[in-house]
Amino acid sequence: MASLKQGLKQILVDKQHKLYEKEVVSKNLTYDSWIEKQEQKAIIDGHIENTGIKFLTNDLKLQRNESKKYINDGKNASKNMECQQVEIFDKGDPFQGKKCMETVFATAFCHNIEYHLEDNIAEVILLKFYPGKCSRISYPLIDKIFRENENVVLVYGDEDVQKSGTRENPWFKPDWSPDRFLSCFYFGGLVAVRTNDLRETYRRCKEKGILKREQEDGFGETADSAGELLYLLFYEMLKEHNAFTKGHQLSEAAVYHSRHVLFHSAQSGYYQIRNWSLPEKICGETNGEINTGVKTQARAEAKTDITEETDKSITLSVIIPSKDNPDVLFHCMDSLFSKTRSKHSFEIILVDNGSREENKKRISDKVSELNRMRAGEKSKRGELCFAGCTYVYHPMPFNFSGMCNLGAANAKGELLLFLNDDMEIIYQDWMDLMVEKTRLPYAGAVGAKLLYPDSDIIQHAGITNLRVGPAHKLQFLHDEDNHYFGMNRDVHNMLAVTGACLMVSKDVFTRAGGFCEELAVAFNDVDLCFTIHEMGYYNIVRNDVAFYHHESLSRGKDGDSPKKQQRLLRERDILYDRHEDLYGKDPYYNPGLVTDMLQTEYLPAYHYQVTLDMPWSEPAALDKKAGRAREDKCLVVGMECAMDIYKWRYGGLPKKGRVQGRQDDMGYYFQGYSFVIGSDNACYKKTLLLKSQDSGRIWGLSLESRYRKDIKDNLKDQVNVELTGFAARMRREELPGGVYQLGMLAEDKCSSQKLVNWSNWVLEVH
Repeated sequence: MASLKQGLKQILVDKQHKLYEKEVVSKNLTYDSWIEKQEQKAIIDGHIENTGIKFLTNDLKLQRNESKKYINDGKNASKNMECQQVEIFDKGDPFQGKKCMETVFATAFCHNIEYHLEDNIAEVILLKFYPGKCSRISYPLIDKIFRENENVVLVYGDEDVQKSGTRENPWFKPDWSPDRFLSCFYFGGLVAVRTNDLRETYRRCKEKGILKREQEDGFGETADSAGELLYLLFYEMLKEHNAFTKGHQLSEAAVYHSRHVLFHSAQSGYYQIRNWSLPEKICGETNGEINTGVKTQARAEAKTDITEETDKSITLSVIIPSKDNPDVLFHCMDSLFSKTRSKHSFEIILVDNGSREENKKRISDKVSELNRMRAGEKSKRGELCFAGCTYVYHPMPFNFSGMCNLGAANAKGELLLFLNDDMEIIYQDWMDLMVEKTRLPYAGAVGAKLLYPDSDIIQHAGITNLRVGPAHKLQFLHDEDNHYFGMNRDVHNMLAVTGACLMVSKDVFTRAGGFCEELAVAFNDVDLCFTIHEMGYYNIVRNDVAFYHHESLSRGKDGDSPKKQQRLLRERDILYDRHEDLYGKDPYYNPGLVTDMLQTEYLPAYHYQVTLDMPWSEPAALDKKAGRAREDKCLVVGMECAMDIYKWRYGGLPKKGRVQGRQDDMGYYFQGYSFVIGSDNACYKKTLLLKSQDSGRIWGLSLESRYRKDIKDNLKDQVNVELTGFAARMRREELPGGVYQLGMLAEDKCSSQKLVNWSNWVLEVH
């Protein structure tokens, strides 16, 4: 009998495996199939118009030589380009005669650019920096951009790798990012420039002798040297067109990022150009093995308000909120004094919202000890100038924003650094490097890379604004690895940086209104950065500066209980009520990447297809079934989204929103992942549970599974975890109003086993 039961069970298991494998194949999209659908959709939506391309038959027709270094006979170099006459038609029938003006493009290799600029009939030059070809949509898109944006002088786009007709490894880039440009040539393999603007820049640079030394050193003889020459020319051209000044108005921008794949390379081009650099007079020297990005001289040359005063020392006010954490606080302060070497002077302002009397005395004694160092006196090593410490004791409920604002009100410095008491300084030159960026006239908030203590594991490398809320990309990944085309390297513009280590000029901070005190715990730093961005400034993260962050020692982690999770959601709502236009938008995070879930890595969106075209789930009463199930933590429940669909789409509730909601917006959307540790996950049927906190009643929602590559890759020792993702939607009127805790019921289809587990997530049904 036992063997018969075992045989029957094996039949059921085999059946489930076949069904599971079929579903895996249907839901495991490839980039190649996904991107084709995206580009076809763009064509259908009219973003790309009909195009006719004619190859011109004059002397400028290409004589190809795609050798590794693009070496050509200098006498024939002027012929090393192809010219196309591109005809753009109105969308619709091209035979109706609605043809726009024709544009002449020249496609050239970066080698010997001087020949490409002499007697060139092309209006636009498409410069290739490594082997590859233009995509089928590149010419019409670039033509459209230049025609509709008269101030644009340079266009770059996204790219991927094409091998044997299959596309892979996409590089989805940020919009114009001045600090990233000064750190690395992130434009990639194809750049389109207006010929006249580049020609004028080239002539001006030759006349002023800017290029003379570099040419004598061999610029133009190899692909790398030619690329660096053009890198310098682009810098000079964009500087002339005010690309390094405050402001984000697209209509006035000199640089345009097309969020379409414009170039197919033969292999990942990033690794061919990542070591390119601007001349030392622009980029300065490197800090050990870590690139420090642009130095003061480059900024002094930029067409901005920067003057020679950027080299002068200033006073920095270091503001540290702290309560009842003297040991942690003292460790932070001691590391500041022992590790920091700077030409700038600094003061410390400690803001205490009500430490116990014994801790208050310890902190007061420490402050007195520090102040015995005469204000402005150099330390014994002569490498640090300390201007004193102020202890602001002000008992009040915890409000990070209020404490920081109180510290800023007592600050004497031109620059402010908001620093958590659980930070540990590990780099000597951190202060100079952060001050250097903060003093740029276009700079807003400046942050640094934060690591978990005594490790290379990333805690923070800038904040990205996703549809589900602000996110710390790269968190928990190893910094020794190079992540997504260098996102943990060099200097980048980000929409926000963490308030755990945030430097900003006092003037910008004051004009931004300081920290929003309505946001007492979470998102106050993001709110400040959003405001600064809306003022036209660029927020910056220096990944070449790192601190250890002993995270959340003071008050625990956000979201680790239903109460904290509810507070977190309320404060997120406040954030987007204050910044409606930024909901789900981030100029430095490409929408070709995952935007609808809190995914740590930078991954193309095809990995996680978030759609709302699934059937509505109708809640079923499951009090008895869930009550009979064994509660077991081996059933993992990872909630990633549980919110009003209208809010998920548009960022606010219908009564506050500016968008008229549709019938399909009137409901709730759920998203996450779940698996059973140590079991065959192909055999489980999962049901999302909602338990009323008022009545204790339990309802269940049917789910649609989602392919999750990240779970599969991280759980190599688990069985059949490809389809651990789930999604569901429920109409608003299906459940009584109230707060519901979310959990999961897992039923083994090949046995009678039933498991249940609950998450910390809650949903408030209105």
